[in-house]
Amino acid sequence: MRAVVITMALALAVGASGDVFELPLNCAGFYDINTPAWTMDFDLGVTFSEISHVYIDWSGEIRGALAESYYNPGNPYPLDEGIDAYLGSNPSPRLTEVWGGQETYPALEPFDQISTFTLYHSSSWSDLFDGKGTIMIDYEGLRGTGDWYYIERGSITLNNATLIFEGTIIPEPTSLFLIVLGGLWITRKSRINKFN
Repeated sequence: MRAVVITMALALAVGASGDVFELPLNCAGFYDINTPAWTMDFDLGVTFSEISHVYIDWSGEIRGALAESYYNPGNPYPLDEGIDAYLGSNPSPRLTEVWGGQETYPALEPFDQISTFTLYHSSSWSDLFDGKGTIMIDYEGLRGTGDWYYIERGSITLNNATLIFEGTIIPEPTSLFLIVLGGLWITRKSRINKFN
């Protein structure tokens, strides 16, 4: 009986451990003001009881933009450009972004980082517990304040990206059954050995 209790505790511990699930994204390419957003529906094939964090591990290069002030024409200056990843709203937007290019303009500024999706206000990951969702990746430019305008827009070359979920994956019934069955087999074997 003791082995059965230990086996059940082990089975529950397997389901309660922190898990990391990675999803490579086929989104490499060139992004600028004219590029449509890249969108993908995904099904991770797992179910979560909770999701603690979601990240995107991405790398590429950013070419900054060139702007000019209405009050100081003829003196252009570089600006950062960005790329963002969006995982929908629940109820507020869940997104993350990378900006760059101003300091290295006109040369490309490389980036290689893991960015955290931020939960704003009362947002949560509950709609993704079933492992299904949609991700969108898009070019992000600065919005003018009325005293400057773009002379030249920047761009982003995305080399690769991986979506990373951190949380607790609920074991599928088959796995849980096999763990319990293994525990019962061990119990039976120990009883047989006890009487021999």
